[in-house]
Amino acid sequence: MPCIPRQESLLDSADNSELTVTDVVKRTPPQTKQQATFQRLVQQIDSQRVQLKAWHAYSERYNQRVGGELLPLFAQLREKRIAMLRLFDTQFHQRDVVRGRQQRAKLCDIILNLARDLLLEQRDEEIVALHDSYNDLGYDEQAELDKVFSQDIVEKLFGVRLEDDDTGGSMEEMLAKAMHKRQEEAAKSGTEQGSRRRKSAKQAAAEEKRAAAQKEISQSVREVYRKLASSLHPDRASADLTADEKTILMQRVNQAYDQGDLLELLNIQLEIEQISADYLADLPAERVEHYIQVLREQQAELKAELASLLAPYRALVSLTPKLKPDRVDKAVDAEVARLEMNLRQADIDLIAFQDGKQLAAFIKQYQVNNEPDEFDELQMLDDFLGGFSEPPPPPARRRKR
Repeated sequence: MPCIPRQESLLDSADNSELTVTDVVKRTPPQTKQQATFQRLVQQIDSQRVQLKAWHAYSERYNQRVGGELLPLFAQLREKRIAMLRLFDTQFHQRDVVRGRQQRAKLCDIILNLARDLLLEQRDEEIVALHDSYNDLGYDEQAELDKVFSQDIVEKLFGVRLEDDDTGGSMEEMLAKAMHKRQEEAAKSGTEQGSRRRKSAKQAAAEEKRAAAQKEISQSVREVYRKLASSLHPDRASADLTADEKTILMQRVNQAYDQGDLLELLNIQLEIEQISADYLADLPAERVEHYIQVLREQQAELKAELASLLAPYRALVSLTPKLKPDRVDKAVDAEVARLEMNLRQADIDLIAFQDGKQLAAFIKQYQVNNEPDEFDELQMLDDFLGGFSEPPPPPARRRKR
């Protein structure tokens, strides 16, 4: 396919094959609102790609730090806490160490809370047995009751029925599954109602118009793909590209087309000089509008991918509005320092609490938490929602006279 003839422009001073679409739009003032939107989307997508690339590169270093620094410290601290649990158990049964019903009740509460925290992290049969020796209700029995109670609350809250497979995780997972099931049922109900309701002529015409527009948009992208595929066909002679180079470029074209990556397709066109910088600046308004719709979808996908990639880091750096790798590194440094401090304190406490007097002083200062836990709060929420069988109807709208 012959190259599109190029006109002289300010961009001709640079080699076209070295330019990207982003380079072109940065140097080309927009003449219309459509062109401004197209250029803004191109630059935003390019920026998102740079961020994704940087975070993917950083993830390897982060995983190395987690595996090499954080996890060993977590493991060491867990061993110290298990040793503390065993020490509390030993001291509880020693005569003249813990005196009086109130002190014994407090130490029992300390033992149960520590055992539950350790079991939430990882199940250990020795800890389960120790927990059950201090509680009338066994750990597994309590967990089953909590699950049934939570399931009942969540089902009432969302008006759905959860299966056994939906209740095996945490409360957050159960709520997410219930919400998803509610949305699915609502969507299904809406579809069924829509299928039973006859469409008006206006609605049918609007749907037909949207379908035609979507077909035109897809055709615009497919046209770019066909031009590239034709130019890079192995049987087509080229003075600039070898067969191997064509094969590599065609792999990029196929991958970009499969992923709906319009920007990459345009970059390849520019790279092989199938289009020029002036061509991008003078795109027909209808074609620009088609490209805008495709780029918006591409931008939304990249935004979702970036949000998913950053989610684990935001749990570590929750108060930072703009996340950067160096800030995550500082948060990891702070977590390492915190764990090391906790390890040193654990060593001090393990020695101190072997002395009955120091243990008694610690127990005296300990406050039993009588605040309602997660399930009590859910019960309060359930009681509150129980007073409303249905939401109140919206107020009647007055007609303007």
